[in-house]
Amino acid sequence: MSEQNPATEITGPLRIAVVDDPASAGWQLLVNFTDDFKAASLEEQGRRFADYQRELMEGIARLPEGDRNRDGMAIVLQLVNEMLPYVREGQIALEETIVVQIAQSQAVSITDFLNA
Repeated sequence: MSEQNPATEITGPLRIAVVDDPASAGWQLLVNFTDDFKAASLEEQGRRFADYQRELMEGIARLPEGDRNRDGMAIVLQLVNEMLPYVREGQIALEETIVVQIAQSQAVSITDFLNA
């Protein structure tokens, strides 16, 4: 039995699902915020999201280049980096599902990370 790498045990304010998009050659990430995150104050949301960003960066740094979990974490980190300023300012509708189009090759990496 393989030992699970602690870097893949990152939990955070997002629930992410990967779905096949038959209308294109890629996949979609469906991103939602957790209920716990939505219930927090704006200041707490900003702090938690920044903590999540830091945990992702640390997790990526612990994994070797080419590791599919690392690649999946990097995809999530790109999304978090883009969203952080808007989360801090309260400019994202936390009740809405965010849809992100990704390539099929990226779907494998992020699915590995999310299911680890």
